[in-house]
Amino acid sequence: MFGLTVLSGLIAFSQTVIAQTSKKAAASGLAKKASEKRPPVFPTFQSEAQLRQAVYDSAATFVGKTEKTNQNDGAWIAAINRFNHLPKNAHYCASAFYYVHAINGVKLPVVGVGMVRSYFSQAKNIIYKRNGRGNQRIGKKPGRMDAVSIFASHVEGIAQDRYDPDEDDRVKCIGFNTTGGKGTKGGCYINYRRTAEIKMIANWITPYFTSLQSTSI
Repeated sequence: MFGLTVLSGLIAFSQTVIAQTSKKAAASGLAKKASEKRPPVFPTFQSEAQLRQAVYDSAATFVGKTEKTNQNDGAWIAAINRFNHLPKNAHYCASAFYYVHAINGVKLPVVGVGMVRSYFSQAKNIIYKRNGRGNQRIGKKPGRMDAVSIFASHVEGIAQDRYDPDEDDRVKCIGFNTTGGKGTKGGCYINYRRTAEIKMIANWITPYFTSLQSTSI
């Protein structure tokens, strides 16, 4: 009788251990799934200048990278376009401009990520434009990583802290899906663009940083 009692106790104990182990495993699995669904953690910026520099630094990591066969192809291009839910060989000057902002937490409110005109479609963000009456600066002076519209349909980011289109005849830019003025392989290059080539400049970073400041109060 004593032996039967001990055996029953051992069976009950083993069932308890198994149940607890199963619960722990289930909890661990749920915790793992929960952690997998956590949103990415973006850096905190103390100033607008710091944010602008971070976006530029992200873009600068691609300088010198080129297309594999000059067909908008290459693993790095496919990764950028995939991030933006675009075909892997899509034109990527606008897509990459969006990407280097997004990985720093700046989701630009544009209608079409891969369409250049989307970055110059909101009048409130336009700070400079060229028209029939000549050049016209509308808002604050352009700064690092403001969007520059050049040629028929191409966007680049300003790669210097200060630029006055009323006084400077050239500006340093960083661009994707370009040959860097060399007519060789397409890729990411530092370019020196003539002010006369620029159609518009849009400032997306100031409104974004201002909105951050207002929500943190």
